[in-house]
Amino acid sequence: MTRFASIATEEHVHDGTRWVAIRARGADWSWLTPEEAAELGRLWVMKYGAVVASGTTSVGTGRRLRLVDAA
Repeated sequence: MTRFASIATEEHVHDGTRWVAIRARGADWSWLTPEEAAELGRLWVMKYGAVVASGTTSVGTGRRLRLVDAA
């Protein structure tokens, strides 16, 4: 049986500013601007992209990640 860790995302606009929210495993939401979210994504690809390229898709817990759009 494969267990999946869900990563949920949402987008909101407050006072003319667009915010991207990310949450995993029931933790509190982390709010980022789209630019911050994109930079975080680039950093993660640079740091962890070799893992995906090598065909290893599980995280340290042995679970595969699944992106969930909560919006």
